[in-house]
Amino acid sequence: MKKTIILILALLISGITFAQHEGHDMSKMNMGIDPVLTAYYKVKNALVASDAKTTAVEAKALSAALKKAEKMVSADALKAADSIAKSSDIDTQRAQLGTLTAGVYAAVKMAKPSSPVYYDFCPMANGNKGGYWLSEKKEIANPYFGDMMLKCGKVKETL
Repeated sequence: MKKTIILILALLISGITFAQHEGHDMSKMNMGIDPVLTAYYKVKNALVASDAKTTAVEAKALSAALKKAEKMVSADALKAADSIAKSSDIDTQRAQLGTLTAGVYAAVKMAKPSSPVYYDFCPMANGNKGGYWLSEKKEIANPYFGDMMLKCGKVKETL
């Protein structure tokens, strides 16, 4: 009887410890995704403004944030951020947005960020194949076309 009680106590304590550990890991993920999103939004907003120079500068900062969150975000997203940072051509930068967004979107789905994230879609982007991006605002501001088609798109999902 004494052994059974000790065993039950040991299992209870280990279960509580495990539950606390799991919660700790999730908070680390949340802390890791928020800086990535902040940097991503700066790149996205520079693309909306059709400002290739600012886009490149912000993509370099995003690349650094992605490296810190390396286990959360795909290597393809990091490559896309690096490509955007190295380019001075807005169309070349925009061509990488889909790959970048896919990697950050997957991480956001797992991490549950501290603020709402809007997953937007424009059917005319990428030669009418469509393109996604993430936004901190519900209002559409299209990074694929900037001023030419600023409001083209719709919110597909709120994360």
